[in-house]
Amino acid sequence: MKLKTLLFRLFLSVLSLIVFNEFVLYYVVLLKCQWPTKPVPVNGLEPVNVMLLADTHLLGPIRGHWFDKLRREWQMHRTFQTAITLFQPEVIFILGDVFDEGNWVNQKEFEHYMERYRKLFHTPRGIALHSIVGNHDIGFHYATRPNLVQRFADQFNNTGVSLISIRGVNFVAINSIAMEGDGCYLCEKAEKELKTIETIFKCGRGIGQCKDVLKLEEYSRPVLLQHFPMYRESDKECQEHDAPTVPLYRERWEVLSKESTDLIGDVLNPRLAFSGHSHHYCHMVQNRLKIEEYTLPSFSWRNKNDPSFILARISLKEHTIARCRMPEENTVVTVYLVGGILILFVFTLKLSGFVGQLWSYRRGDRRDYKKLTK
Repeated sequence: MKLKTLLFRLFLSVLSLIVFNEFVLYYVVLLKCQWPTKPVPVNGLEPVNVMLLADTHLLGPIRGHWFDKLRREWQMHRTFQTAITLFQPEVIFILGDVFDEGNWVNQKEFEHYMERYRKLFHTPRGIALHSIVGNHDIGFHYATRPNLVQRFADQFNNTGVSLISIRGVNFVAINSIAMEGDGCYLCEKAEKELKTIETIFKCGRGIGQCKDVLKLEEYSRPVLLQHFPMYRESDKECQEHDAPTVPLYRERWEVLSKESTDLIGDVLNPRLAFSGHSHHYCHMVQNRLKIEEYTLPSFSWRNKNDPSFILARISLKEHTIARCRMPEENTVVTVYLVGGILILFVFTLKLSGFVGQLWSYRRGDRRDYKKLTK
């Protein structure tokens, strides 16, 4: 075997290992996931196919090392784009903490954040993407400022309480930072928006004065989307969870307060809730509002070795849920180590044989020696 051929095969082997780990592996893992059972259409309206994820935490200029940033963003980008290719959801929701340092960066750095966000989470025509605000985007309640809120609102059109209706399925996106209940400008605005949506829902049920009120295509109890989970004492209340520890949660820090949770329940009468913030998965069959709630883990490998996201099919009356696991960091490292060792072992064997031939030819036929080394 010629030296050039040997080196070319080494290059192909290394390239194949990288392509498998950085492209193919995402398809191999995500193909194990599939859409849950389709609920029965209601009033001729098909269920909405939804993809949900949380806590992407795009690294910023302060805490993010360039290689860590490059690696984590590539992993999230490949998972996101692979999921879109395989599952083709109609709408995607990111449940807050889109950025890791959104509350610290200046305007120029925020604009750079937005450029990366659009590249990483690009969606083709026909797939809507909605990102909900989190504490790392505008700061906790005590630290947020009007300019932080405004610039997020300018880009995402969502820093209060908003209603998104798709074929009669009503999603209500809530700014958890505005659910403090202390009468601040942000909280007062959010509570007014809650009341407005309450009026819309009442009119959808034929209750109250409905002049100049937004008309719903069809009324259905809403699905809540927010960054903070509803109030719970700890993950011990979860029927399923993957947190390494089960700490006690603090109101207004890890979860919403009891008062805000009850207010949302009384005003909106929801049927299902999705949240993030904890970086770990939790499924509650009945939360404080006696409804099903899913707390999604972080979408970033920087925060979790085994991240995941959710596929949901939601009709006017029913919903079905599937949790999709992403490639584990341990798996990627193991494939690189094992593949690298095998390639090195085979190359060493081939190289030792080549050196033996080279020595033999050098002592014998000079023409064979020149031919081998070309």
